[in-house]
Amino acid sequence: MLKTFSVEPRTGVRRALHAAKKRNEIMNTSSKQHEPDALLPSEFLTEACGVPAIAYFRAGLPGSPIIVGLPGGGHLARVFYGHPGSSAEDFLDRWLEGHGLGLIALSYPSDHRAFRRRLPNLTVTDWGNAAAATIAEIIRTRGLHGPIVPVGWSMAGRHCRAFNIAARRLGLEIPGFIAVSATPPLPCMVRAKPEGERFTPEGFWKTGNDDAGLSVRNKSFLYDINWRGTEIIDAASYAAYYIVNTPIRLRGEPNQRRGLERNSLVDTISDLGTFSYIEYPFTGVIAPTRTSDARHALTDQATWGFLNSQKLFCEYSAANPMSAPGAWDQLRNLAVQLPSHLCRYVEGGHFFFIGREGAAQTASHIADLCKKLEDLQVTIAQLLRQ
Repeated sequence: MLKTFSVEPRTGVRRALHAAKKRNEIMNTSSKQHEPDALLPSEFLTEACGVPAIAYFRAGLPGSPIIVGLPGGGHLARVFYGHPGSSAEDFLDRWLEGHGLGLIALSYPSDHRAFRRRLPNLTVTDWGNAAAATIAEIIRTRGLHGPIVPVGWSMAGRHCRAFNIAARRLGLEIPGFIAVSATPPLPCMVRAKPEGERFTPEGFWKTGNDDAGLSVRNKSFLYDINWRGTEIIDAASYAAYYIVNTPIRLRGEPNQRRGLERNSLVDTISDLGTFSYIEYPFTGVIAPTRTSDARHALTDQATWGFLNSQKLFCEYSAANPMSAPGAWDQLRNLAVQLPSHLCRYVEGGHFFFIGREGAAQTASHIADLCKKLEDLQVTIAQLLRQ
């Protein structure tokens, strides 16, 4: 059962935002993250499977796909819809609306001040189950109809299989997943630090602000957001409205704790379901181009293309023998074409989808890939039926 809570934002938020524009007040802004009034007017708290989330909802055209926005490590789902005082045209939500697509954006439980309970050991499976149950309940209570298409950015690519399994178990129509500069559920793709990751006293992966303001990592992210020369999110607003510390197991990498209980490679593979290819969704890819995000720019098409090929083979293996004339040749051609057929590029780095031009292009690609994924399901069903 989904629980919904309301938290009324204080009138001081606007004053805090104005003050946050002064760089020398970044730390004061960050400290306010411990106040109880954490939600924006457009957000609400939900809970499913014992796991809370911050949710944002905007309806689309009846029957059109509903996009599920899943954020990456260290960030709230506001990366999809913005913060008070920002320009709506700099974020995906405005442009998705232009394509008739609805949006449900979910922020996983973190150390953000909205969450009364702390879940630093939340697993990928836990979050996949909770996110799918949350989406199912929002769809039911609001009388929505149409397929759902998860759009996972960065770390959220790790969650595609877990979400897909849970969503299908709940009867949701999910033609596929869209990876936005996202890492698939394949561990050891991210370089491990010899000294291990940093953790907060509560046990969260320290991806948020450090004691000196914005960390080096987040400063580089901020540069990536604003690279076009226009300041889309200033440093203080980024610190106040977007950054959180993250449950470490959502990252999908083993052995990241020093002096604490460690998650093994076997545990990680089991949680991610790395080799359960039949349980993956078909995935559309939107990748960056800049050297600042070189791994995604160089490997996303091939990496996700590999998983799509494995998924296609599993579907073929599980089906009855093909009897339609030429079906085998069509299936082979489809396998060859899939990596490029389901991949798009947008100029930019890890945050290419933030900023008017990047957001508009990304939304257009999402709308196109939704159609491609739906058509792919029909094509495969036709080729593999008796």
